[in-house]
Amino acid sequence: MWNPIRVVVQRLGERDPLLLAHHPTCEYYSHHTFELYGQRVCMGCFIVYPVAILSLLALSVVRLVRPALGLFEFPTSAFYLAGFGLVAPMVVGKLLPGTRTATTRIASKALLAVGLAVTAFPFVFRPDARLVTAGLFVAFLLPYIVHKGLTATDDCQGCPEAADFPNCSGMSFDGEYRYQPDDTEE
Repeated sequence: MWNPIRVVVQRLGERDPLLLAHHPTCEYYSHHTFELYGQRVCMGCFIVYPVAILSLLALSVVRLVRPALGLFEFPTSAFYLAGFGLVAPMVVGKLLPGTRTATTRIASKALLAVGLAVTAFPFVFRPDARLVTAGLFVAFLLPYIVHKGLTATDDCQGCPEAADFPNCSGMSFDGEYRYQPDDTEE
């Protein structure tokens, strides 16, 4: 059976793998990617964005089809709390020492995505909550961006080329992509 996602992923991977997995191509970053249809893809981009969009779309469709469903009668704050509760495993996982398996990383990213969709839901259907919802997203994104900026090279620890970053072999995107297999699989 023809699979359009497979076709797109394989063609992009053959033409420009950096579009699928924009992380360094060394073993120290292999836990940021996973294999999909024979191509390395970014775990965050290929899980968080699609799951968040599909989750928000599903909530919106259910809301339009069954507006009297009890779920939609909850106060806006309940959506925020549920959303933050679903984001919590990702935050806790980042705070705990040690490495997590690929399965755990994928599950926490999927929960993060659903949590973001649940938190964003009031923006779509509750006009009086749009400003607060937008503020919550900005309040979440700013610390996240700062955290990512401060920890971007943490995975380089132990690499013999760490002092050369970003001029190391893992950052040479000249067509010689060398993603290592994910050694954190269960």
